[in-house]
Amino acid sequence: MNHTTRGLAIGTLMATAALLTVPSANAVDHKLGSARVVDTCGGLLADYLATARGTADTAFAGTLTVGGGASPIAMTLTPQTSAGAIPNGFVRAEFYHPVISDDAVTSAPTLLEDQHGRNLISFATPWGPTLAMAGCSDGTSRVTKLTGNIASRGVTYEYTLTRS
Repeated sequence: MNHTTRGLAIGTLMATAALLTVPSANAVDHKLGSARVVDTCGGLLADYLATARGTADTAFAGTLTVGGGASPIAMTLTPQTSAGAIPNGFVRAEFYHPVISDDAVTSAPTLLEDQHGRNLISFATPWGPTLAMAGCSDGTSRVTKLTGNIASRGVTYEYTLTRS
């Protein structure tokens, strides 16, 4: 390797390393060491999955809708369990519609933070990945509402999922 080629290779490696160290302007993965969390609502995976007693929390339920008056599709997001009651870090997203076949997928969610410090959760759905904003009530960190959207086959579906 001559000096010019070596210089180009080192420059490319340095540029790649610099890109890898710059966090996204839209979201920062808490697992990668986000230094600050402005919003405590949904700041921990347990806020989505577990009760204060450490058992699996109740499922989120709602509908997927699309502009133009299409029939809504029922959607649930259920924390999965190990040993019968302890959350295992997975969620199961399910869709149901009387005309469309039911579909479900289980995945490991990822926690993110947007540029305003709000907490988000990313998880898989039967129609692809989604990113949802957390909503809490009663001044706690327990998530009781998720809002987001899923793009599938050129159509964007919006959803709101809630639990008590």
